[in-house]
Amino acid sequence: MEGMQTLDASRSEEVYLHLDEVIEQAKHVVHCYSRLPMRQLLRYIPANSAEMWWLSEHDSPRAVTPEPDGVFEHITANTRNETSLVVLEGIDWLVRRSDETAVLTMLQNLDALARERGFGVVLAGDSLSLKPMFWARMCSLAPKSSAAPPAIVFEEITTAAEDGQNPSVLAWNDEQDQEENLLVHLVNLPRAGFTQTVLTRRMLQWKRMGFDLAALEPAMATKDTAKAHAIYASVEQDIVRAIDALRLMEEHSEQLTVSERELFNYRFMALNGVEDASEELLLLLSTR
Repeated sequence: MEGMQTLDASRSEEVYLHLDEVIEQAKHVVHCYSRLPMRQLLRYIPANSAEMWWLSEHDSPRAVTPEPDGVFEHITANTRNETSLVVLEGIDWLVRRSDETAVLTMLQNLDALARERGFGVVLAGDSLSLKPMFWARMCSLAPKSSAAPPAIVFEEITTAAEDGQNPSVLAWNDEQDQEENLLVHLVNLPRAGFTQTVLTRRMLQWKRMGFDLAALEPAMATKDTAKAHAIYASVEQDIVRAIDALRLMEEHSEQLTVSERELFNYRFMALNGVEDASEELLLLLSTR
């Protein structure tokens, strides 16, 4: 990716789902300046794929004060070595924190810096939160890119363990019908070969399906691989149950009210008492 682009996105999650492949295939360093703290950002970006910075006033080694001049100085200092891409989120937030003129000046300087050093820039912000004139001026400087990721249909694939290969964690086919069910059972990740990188990729897959993965955060925080795998296995079991229950609910949707479907869907996607919720769903369906 070369030059500056503008990404119209109301949520940070949209930005990194859209840029997942670009970040993954970058030859040099990618710097992501996000409104999400690192623990949340790691749900979308593998730790070894990018340098992550938190736009925040918190006193933290990875925090960058969300002011135009400070952000530009930080980018300037950290792109001296070879850099492929800089992702800068929350343009609307920077405008609210300062003013439109200061942000446009910073973006012009960033454009000049990117051309001089040969890296790409993605500016992400919510167009509905910005004045139309400012949005138009920003898009004239950095042409607009669609925030919608390609239609992805997840499929279960297997890799023979005896071949010495790691279990495959994802296959996709963007030519399939967009309306196919995106919830699928993924290949189990055994203890052998389990790493933080493998866990991060699996979390990305589950996050794309829509699951709340707060329960996996302790696994990301620990350096004890055995403990991390045990936490992963517990969450995996819940997700397997949740997918089975959601498929059952879809199959018998006519037997449930809209409110019941919404409530069960929330509980399963949030991984909130999945076993109990599954039993309640079975009991409810058996009485109708």
